[in-house]
Amino acid sequence: MDKHIAITKQLDFLSGGGEMGERIRNFDWTTTPLGDPETWDQSLKTCVRIILTSAQPMFVWWGPSYINIYNDSYAQIMGKKHPAGLGARASTVWAEIWDSLIPKIRSVEQNEGTYDESFFFIMERKGYQEEVYVSFSYSPAPGDDGTVKGIFGICSESTERVINERRLQTLRDVGTVVFDEKSLDVIYRNVANALGKNNKDFPFTILYKIENNGGSAIAAASTGTDNNQYVLPAEIDLDDPATVTADFCEAYKLNKVSVTGIKRVTGELPRGPWKKTASQFVYIPVTAPGSNHPYAIIFAALNPYRQFDEAFHQFCELIGERVSLEINKMLAWEEERKRAEALEQLDKAKTVFFSNISHEFRTPLTLILSPLEELLDQQSSCLSIIEKQSIETVYRNALRLLKLVNTLLDFSRIESGRQQASYTATDIATFTKDLAANFRSVVEKAGLQLIVQVDAFDQPVYVDRAMWEKIVFNLLSNAFKYTLEGSITVALAAENGHAVLKITDTGVGIPPSEIPHMFERFHRVQQVSGRTFEGTGIGLSLIKELVLLHKGEISVTSELHKGSTFTVKIPLGRAHLAQQQIAAPVEGELTSSAMYVEEAGTLLVKNNTQKASVAPDKKHLSLVLVVDDNADMREHIQTILLQHFNVVTANNGEEALQRLQEQHPALVLSDVMMPVMDGITLVKEIKANKTTAHIPVILLTARAGEESKIVGWQTGADDYLTKPFSSRELIARISSQIKTQQIRTEALLGIAEQEKHAKKLEDLNRELTKMNEELTSFAYVSSHDLQEPLRKIQMFSKRIMEKEMKVLSDEGRDFLLRMDNAANRMQLLINDLLTYSRTNTSQKHFEKIDLNELIAEVKQELNEKVVATRTRIVCGKLPELYLIPFQFKQLFTNLIANSIKFARPDVPPRITINCTRIAGQRIDHPAAITAKEYWHLSIADNGAGFDPRFNEQIFGLFQRLHGRREYEGTGIGLAIAKKVVENHNGIITAEGKENEGATINIYLPG
Repeated sequence: MDKHIAITKQLDFLSGGGEMGERIRNFDWTTTPLGDPETWDQSLKTCVRIILTSAQPMFVWWGPSYINIYNDSYAQIMGKKHPAGLGARASTVWAEIWDSLIPKIRSVEQNEGTYDESFFFIMERKGYQEEVYVSFSYSPAPGDDGTVKGIFGICSESTERVINERRLQTLRDVGTVVFDEKSLDVIYRNVANALGKNNKDFPFTILYKIENNGGSAIAAASTGTDNNQYVLPAEIDLDDPATVTADFCEAYKLNKVSVTGIKRVTGELPRGPWKKTASQFVYIPVTAPGSNHPYAIIFAALNPYRQFDEAFHQFCELIGERVSLEINKMLAWEEERKRAEALEQLDKAKTVFFSNISHEFRTPLTLILSPLEELLDQQSSCLSIIEKQSIETVYRNALRLLKLVNTLLDFSRIESGRQQASYTATDIATFTKDLAANFRSVVEKAGLQLIVQVDAFDQPVYVDRAMWEKIVFNLLSNAFKYTLEGSITVALAAENGHAVLKITDTGVGIPPSEIPHMFERFHRVQQVSGRTFEGTGIGLSLIKELVLLHKGEISVTSELHKGSTFTVKIPLGRAHLAQQQIAAPVEGELTSSAMYVEEAGTLLVKNNTQKASVAPDKKHLSLVLVVDDNADMREHIQTILLQHFNVVTANNGEEALQRLQEQHPALVLSDVMMPVMDGITLVKEIKANKTTAHIPVILLTARAGEESKIVGWQTGADDYLTKPFSSRELIARISSQIKTQQIRTEALLGIAEQEKHAKKLEDLNRELTKMNEELTSFAYVSSHDLQEPLRKIQMFSKRIMEKEMKVLSDEGRDFLLRMDNAANRMQLLINDLLTYSRTNTSQKHFEKIDLNELIAEVKQELNEKVVATRTRIVCGKLPELYLIPFQFKQLFTNLIANSIKFARPDVPPRITINCTRIAGQRIDHPAAITAKEYWHLSIADNGAGFDPRFNEQIFGLFQRLHGRREYEGTGIGLAIAKKVVENHNGIITAEGKENEGATINIYLPG
C-alpha cells in the first residue's frame, strides 16, 4: 500500500513534480529494491529531482532491476501502463519492446550513452498493438561509489510527425503521377505504384475501374498483391452483389470513404512490412465531378497497427480527391487536345476553303469584268444614260468584290505558309510617291488635300513591290474612308536604320479603347462617322501580316475627332532577309491601284441623299424612307421603289432620324451595318418614340440565317430581309407592312369603342368573381362555425352514452343513438363542404410531386379501413407531376375510400391504379385537345359499380346513386374530385357496371 513520505530537509528532492511528485511521495518504496528514499544514493536523488522539475518526458531506471521512476510528461507516453509502471521493473513495463532495448542498455552499462531519432516500436500502451516512433537518449547514472547504477532517459514521441510526413509524401506521390500516354489505365497504374510506396498504411492495394456505365468494376492495377485477388474477384458485378462483394457495391452506391472487415480470404493475405495481416479494408472512391458515382474505387488493406481514426479517414479522402484531380486534369487536357486538333483541322479546312473559293470566284469575276470594260470603253454605244449608269454600278461593285477575293486569297496564302515574298532593291521613295499619286484625283474630288512628303534614301530598301503596293493602298483607302474634311499626308523617311512610312489623316479618329484591337482580324470600330461602314475588317490585319513578312512593325496613334497616324517601319538593307528570297529588280506596272481607287470613288458617287420630292401625280402614293450608307445600293433601291412609292433617302441612322422629324413616311427601309448610327440603334430609337413607334421598319442585311433574323426581330423590327433580294419580294414586303399598318390604324378606332364595352364586361366579371369568392369564403367560414356546436353535441352525447346509458329507457337510448348518428353524418358533411370550398379557392400552388409517394401517404392514412376490409391496392409505376399537393391527396383519399365503401358483400375490395401517356385525339370527351398529350390516371375497383346511365351525373354535388342505409356518405366526394381535376385543367370521367365495379379516369395535360 502507499506510504506517505513527509517532506523533510533530507527529502526535499521529492517536492513538487505535479501528479508524479505526489505519487512518488505516496509510494511505499520499501517494497522495492530501492528501499527508503532517505537511503537512496545522492545521484538517484539528483536524477529524481531533475525529472520532477522538467517538462520534458524523463525517467530513471535504477539498480540491477532497473526500477522505473518517471515524470508527468513521460506518463503520457506510457498510456495505460501508467500508473502501474511506477516502481515496477522496466523489463516488465516494456516487455513487448525489451528485446529492442537490450543492446542500448548494454551500451549504457559500459558507460556509453545512446541516442535514437524516431526509433520504431510496436507498443501495447492503449490496449492494442500500436505503431509508435520515439526519439530518446540513454545516459549512464553513476552511484555514490562511481559505478553505473542506473539509466537516465530523456525522450519525446514523434509518432504523429513520422506518420504525417509519410502520408504527406504519399499525397505528393499521388499528386505527381506521370501519365505520358494520357490514358486512365496509365493513371490507375501510377496511382497504385504511388500507394505501393506506402505499404505501411496500405499493405496491399487494388484499384478497380468502373465500366459498362456503372454495371461492373474491373481490377485495373494493384500493388503488394502479386496480381492475386485475395479478397475480391477481378471483376465485380455492381448490379448483382454477392456476399463477398456486397461491401464494395455499397461503397460504390454511397460514393464516400468506408471501412469494413474481412468476409472471405483466399490464401494468406499480403502483410507488407508488418508481422500480422490487416483486419480492416478501406474503399476510397475516385469521384467524378457532377456525378453520383465514382470513376474508380481504391480497395486497400489497412495498417494493422493503427486505428482508423478521423485523421486516417481524412487521409483516405485526400487520396481520393488527389486521384480525382489528376483524372480530371487528364480528361480536361485530353478534351483540350481534341479541341485543339479540331480547331487545327478547322483552321486548315478554312484556309483551304478560302484559297479554293477565292480561285473559283476569280473566273466568274473575270468573265463579268471583261465584258463590262468592253462595254464602257466603246466609243460609240447604243446604251442609254440610265443603262450606262447601271453598267458602271455593276463594274464598280465587281471590282470591289475582286478586291475582297484577292484579300481573302492573300490571307489563305499567309496562313498556309504559301505566301512567298520576293524582295527586290527598290527606290522606295519614288515608288511610294507614284503609288500615292494614284489617289490624288479621288482625294481632291472629295474636297480633301493630299500631301506627299518623301525623302531620298542613301541605300536601297528591299521590299516585295506587290506587298508594298497593298500596304500603301490599304492605308490610303482607310484614311480616305474616315476623313471627311482636311487632309491626308503620306510621309516617308529613313530613321534609325528603318524606312518609316507614316500616313496621317485629319479624320474622325479612333476611340482609345479600340486602338489595341485595330490590327485584329475581322475587328471593326462600331458607331463611327465615315463615308461607309462596309468592309470585311481584315484590311489592317492583312497589312500587319505583310509588314511582318518584311521583318517590320506597324503601329497606330490617334486622337478622337482629330485624326490618326499609321506608322510602318521596314529595316533597311538585306541582312534581315533570307538570301533565297532576294530577287533581281523587275520593273512592272501597278497591279491593284485600279481596284482601290475605284472603290474609293464609289464612296463619292451620288453620296448626297435626297429629301422627299413628290410629283403631283404621285401624291396618293405612300412615302418610304430608305436608309443605307452605300450610294449604289440607295440608288438601286430607289429605282426599284419609285414606280410604286414616293421615296426619301438617308445615309445613316442619325440622318434618318432627322428625316423622320421633317417627313412622315409610311415605312422605313434600313440597312443594318452603317456608320454613325447603325440600323439596330435606329429601330430602337424609332420604337422608343411615341410619335414614330407606329411606323413599320424593315431591316436589310447581308447576314443570312435564321439566327440573324431572330436578332433582327428582337430589336423591334417589323420585318427582316436578307441581301440579295428580288425586287418583287421587296415591293411585296413593303406593301404588306404598309397595308397592315393601315388596317391596324383603322382597327384602333374600333378598338377604342370595344374597350368601353370590354370595360363594362370586365367590371361585371370582377363583381361575379368577387361574389363567387365571397360564397366560397362563406361556405368555408360557415362550415367552421358549424363545427363548434356540433362538437359539443357529439361530446355531450358520448358522455351520456358512457355514463347514463344504463338508466335510460329503450326509447331514450334509441333517440340518443339516432342523434349521435345524425351528428356524425353532419360532421362528415361539414368536412366534405370544407374540402370542397378549399378546392374552389383561386390560390393554386403547384409543386413537383411523386405520385407513388402520395399514394403511399393516402394508404397509410386509410390503413385501418384497408386492413379491416382486407382491401388490396395494386399500384403501377406512377410519374412525377406538377400538382397542387393537398388537393390531389384529397382526390386520391376520396376515390380510394369510395372504392372501399362501395365494396360488394363478401368480396374483398381490389383497387388498381395505373398511369400511362395518351394522345388527346384518343380521349372521348369534348374538352380534350387533340393536339395535346395527356397523363391518363385510372382508379378501378371490383365493387358495387353503378348503372352506366349515370356516368355523367355521378360527379354532381350531393349526387347519390345508392341509399344512405346501404352506403354512408354525403354525395360530395366525387364533386370534390371533379373540382380538383378541373383546377389542374384536366378531364375526369367515370365508367361502371352494376355489381362489376367502377373505373374513374383522370386525364391531366402532359
